[in-house]
Amino acid sequence: MIRKRLLTSERVRKLADRERAIGLDPEDAAARWLRERDPEPEPATPKAASKSKHLHRWRQRQARGDR
Repeated sequence: MIRKRLLTSERVRKLADRERAIGLDPEDAAARWLRERDPEPEPATPKAASKSKHLHRWRQRQARGDR
């Protein structure tokens, strides 16, 4: 009797990469189910959005030597 190999984290990663490379048929039932239940991730906010003008000006003054 042939035994299946155990799923290791490396093997799961390779399997997931292989499935992603193949892609899903957009009209497939599985693709529709996934689209309904797993929405696209929100885009990451840019780092510049969290920086303030005040901090930027303070750093510029520090670099020039102004006090």
